[in-house]
Amino acid sequence: MKQISKHTRGLLKDFVPILFADEHYFAVAKPPRVDLETAPRKHGPRLIELVVGASKSAKTGSKDDTSERLKALILPERHASGVALFARTDEAAHRFAGMARSGKLQFSHVAVTKGKPPRTKIAIKPERGDSKSSGRGKNSLKEPARIEVLDSKQERHVARCVTRAAAFEEIRKAFRLAGLSIDGDEFVTTQHRDVSKTKWQRKPLVHLEQLDFPHPFKSGGQLNLRATIPGPFAAAVRTGSIREVNLYSALSVRLPALLEEDSDCMRLFSGRHEGISGLLADKYADVIVLEAQRGKFQGNDEDLRDIAAWYVQHLDAQTVYLKRSAKLSDGATGKDQPIELIHGKSVDEVSVLSKGTKFIVKPGQGLSSGLFLDHRENRARVARLANGKKLLNLFAYTCGFSVAAAREGAATTSVDLSIPSLEWGKRNFAENGIDLDGHVFICSDAFDYFKRATRQKKRFDVIVIDPPSFARTKKPKRTFEVRKNLVDLIAGALPLLTRGGHMLVATNHRELPIGWLIEQVEYACDKYAAAPDGASRSVQITSKPKLPLDFSADRALQKTIIARFE
Repeated sequence: MKQISKHTRGLLKDFVPILFADEHYFAVAKPPRVDLETAPRKHGPRLIELVVGASKSAKTGSKDDTSERLKALILPERHASGVALFARTDEAAHRFAGMARSGKLQFSHVAVTKGKPPRTKIAIKPERGDSKSSGRGKNSLKEPARIEVLDSKQERHVARCVTRAAAFEEIRKAFRLAGLSIDGDEFVTTQHRDVSKTKWQRKPLVHLEQLDFPHPFKSGGQLNLRATIPGPFAAAVRTGSIREVNLYSALSVRLPALLEEDSDCMRLFSGRHEGISGLLADKYADVIVLEAQRGKFQGNDEDLRDIAAWYVQHLDAQTVYLKRSAKLSDGATGKDQPIELIHGKSVDEVSVLSKGTKFIVKPGQGLSSGLFLDHRENRARVARLANGKKLLNLFAYTCGFSVAAAREGAATTSVDLSIPSLEWGKRNFAENGIDLDGHVFICSDAFDYFKRATRQKKRFDVIVIDPPSFARTKKPKRTFEVRKNLVDLIAGALPLLTRGGHMLVATNHRELPIGWLIEQVEYACDKYAAAPDGASRSVQITSKPKLPLDFSADRALQKTIIARFE
């Protein structure tokens, strides 16, 4: 069994601290938006089992045992945080269920709330209800509850609800009957431009602070499991801002990605999709790059420095850069201000890991950092497809797809108009200990390369097409627009693709839906078949890859398809 590393143990200790453990029960403090019962690694143990294994490994120094199957007894609502309790045996689960049925459990929830409570302490009885409402049962509680306001500023409060009820709906009712509503516990309409239906979201700021019950295996014993109230709750009331809550929630949901031993670079925050418009944050090993989009980020320089300090504290970042960018309506980036060092020492470049492949990045160069983080999983997919075969990587930039494929034994050809980018790509090959023999780097426009490769009767098993949304070149003098020219690009690549070969097609244009990409592939087949020297090619879309976890909040970025051509 693989031993849990010091890195993983440290992250689990910070994010999922253990509250109690004996031979019968295991309790932890669940972070917001983290599912303890999912497996962060494919076919691997559940997150809670990793926590158990890390605790054993830390005590004994032996290899972890993640074979123990825990049964969830109490789990806070998905977006909530707090005490999570698991049974280690069937008998422990059975006895706990009996105590729950007999009303021997007591829950203490803390929430950020809004409203005008009549008093700071309010007792609510089960029979209480509004007779003018649609029905007493709808508005009354099943169990008595005590509401206490802990901290207030104007009409915003941190409040505690103590009750024997476990259901979130009961907690909501109790606060409502006290004149309070839970912050974030409302349905928010978000209309996606490429999705016709409306999406509903709910992110309540609620925390199961304490769970009390008699220990069923110890006569007279009482378990009082307590998870400290999150500091951001108080800050949300004092400042009226839930910025820290949003930062912590976004970081918590990335815990499975942070646990990956073969990757140390990822997106940490995705703007308005995670609660702070105009703010992006990326991690490159121990370097953080913050991006504040002009016209969208509403904070000031002090806010940005506070955010930088927050990441330094929670991720032990050694360097933090800040760039201010202008986003254009089509998703492209306008003229940026020079990147600014706001913490630590400046670094020219750093070596990062992405799914086991090493890349040299230059975080201080802003957009030209050298690696597209959102293609982490796609590079691994292409590497598997190209295993021992021939790969053509167009618009190769620093040859990310090529390096990943070369590690799997592929013979690669990387095409890009930038000589410095291709030289950078060669350094990425060297960083992974890959000899350049059998790998070709060509400085050329893609369309010009098609002519040369066709004359030379080149054939490839896998072709990667990930062009920019817009580009203008001097030699040759040409303007490329993905809306207008993607069909020609795909059609031009088809003569070079073997029968049964695969093509990855992607775009970073936010306005173009994935359905549009599929249409372009189909149109390209028709165009190639109609050409004088063309041929009929049937196409099957074999995959529409999902975004990696760290980018999944921004669905508009999911613009990749993998097609097989016969």
